[in-house]
Amino acid sequence: MIDELRTERLLLRPLTLDHVDDYFRVCGDPRTWEHVPSGRHTSRGESARAIEHSIASRRRYGFGHCAVVLRRPEAGLAAGSFLGSAGAAMLGFDAWNLGYRFAPEAWGRGFATEAAGIALAAARSARPETPVTARVLASNPGSVRVLERLDLELVWRGTSSEAPAGPDDTTHLERLVFADRPLSDETLDAVIALD
Repeated sequence: MIDELRTERLLLRPLTLDHVDDYFRVCGDPRTWEHVPSGRHTSRGESARAIEHSIASRRRYGFGHCAVVLRRPEAGLAAGSFLGSAGAAMLGFDAWNLGYRFAPEAWGRGFATEAAGIALAAARSARPETPVTARVLASNPGSVRVLERLDLELVWRGTSSEAPAGPDDTTHLERLVFADRPLSDETLDAVIALD
């Protein structure tokens, strides 16, 4: 089980319910959900449930999402600042989904690339036999750039539906799927089918 990850500037520790207020501050901010507004957390309870899901992932699979904290002061951000979260969640089939979400004040500083890179390594270490995937909307150039900088390959680009199936559906928008290895047709189809 992975307890702590360090980069030159960041400390990643498993999310706990002690992080719920900071996590909600980031995940409840509409700016962090510009590309998928329906994903925004509208209550502290929603953030608590997401953290509980990460705790369960860590117990079952050895890794989950982590709180990302700044190790030392940097350009207007204090040491110990909660910047956001990064990690990987096991999908409903045998594949990790790499993800990250940062507070707007942390954007444009390379934190997402740094945190996602070490989270990718941790997911591979926790379950080396399991592919690591990442999904992103093509209209989110910042997240696309992060994934392009990692040890991942673009394995699919397209839409999986012609029109939204409901108000929160994104399958009609152009999406990209990245992976750390070739995926079986079955796994790729399952990742594509996720909204």
